[in-house]
Amino acid sequence: MRWAAVDFETATHDRASACALGVVVVEDGRELYRQAWLIRPPGNAYFWRNIQVHGIRPEDTEDAPEFPHVWGEAMSMIGDRPLIAHNAAFDIGVIRGCCDLFSMPHPQASYYCTVQIARKTWPELSAHKLPIVAEHVGAELLHHDALSDAAACSTILSSSLAHSNSTSLDALVELHALREKLVHAP
Repeated sequence: MRWAAVDFETATHDRASACALGVVVVEDGRELYRQAWLIRPPGNAYFWRNIQVHGIRPEDTEDAPEFPHVWGEAMSMIGDRPLIAHNAAFDIGVIRGCCDLFSMPHPQASYYCTVQIARKTWPELSAHKLPIVAEHVGAELLHHDALSDAAACSTILSSSLAHSNSTSLDALVELHALREKLVHAP
């Protein structure tokens, strides 16, 4: 079992405004790495509502590297592992938006959404938002901290695999009739 759980925070409503990234890399069911980065968004511009959500401010990122540098480091850790995210459409949208902004190729990686996995694994939950599912599986969470969100996402996937008696991500996907998606089709 191998994956890389990712979580982005953005500075504005624009998906190309990544200001933080958290990555948790898992191999053979064991966590290998975890790392968080601050990212200087375009123009280091922030919308006040985003600051309220995650607490990251322009002064926190004024000297931070831009997305291409951070994504290069992250991809060296991620390698060819599938990407896992809670509400993956958002995080994959950030990857696509930032890659487009910086004229970078989209990564050739499959991705899975732990919201969809949690809905299939624990349909009885009142909702499948990250704090609710994280609490259900006993994951610590400082919500909207990119590394904490990525770590909780990884724990959710591990818990779903155990709950479903699945020996691989592929088996879990097949069991729940989930389809993997490509971040960028060739």
